[in-house]
Amino acid sequence: MQAIVKERRAPGLKVATVPKPSPGPGEVLIAVRHAGVCGTDVHIADWDAWAEGRIKPPLVVGHEFAGEIVAAGDGVSELRPGQLVTAEGHIVCGHCLQCRTGNSHICKNTRIIGVDRDGAFAEYIAMPATNVLPLDGVPTTVGAIMDPMGNAFHAVLSTEV
Repeated sequence: MQAIVKERRAPGLKVATVPKPSPGPGEVLIAVRHAGVCGTDVHIADWDAWAEGRIKPPLVVGHEFAGEIVAAGDGVSELRPGQLVTAEGHIVCGHCLQCRTGNSHICKNTRIIGVDRDGAFAEYIAMPATNVLPLDGVPTTVGAIMDPMGNAFHAVLSTEV
């Protein structure tokens, strides 16, 4: 499949052919329909100090996306092929103290798609079913920006605007 990849520790990104992922147990395979470009992606492309300290090429970049489920791994029952979805890009372990006590947002084992593992600037991405959210009538163009929209929504709620 085709993907946008950070191939080396230097400025720039490249369109490259990479293996198509397969959904493992508890995962779904999503055909990416739309993706958003975040400031994180720009940092990675520019290869600034943050990227130098965090990113380990080669890496498919991108963490804002929406698409269609095309396959489901063993144990997935709530999601089905044909559903339009987006996904939470922070994959947590589910086993540490923070995860077990309802504080997975501070899981010290969090892996971010497009940062710590291959991301969504690709034809397909495999995601844990627990991270996938059905769009239920929301267009994939809007679903692809759920990540920044969630940040803005959280900011408004936090400031009582």
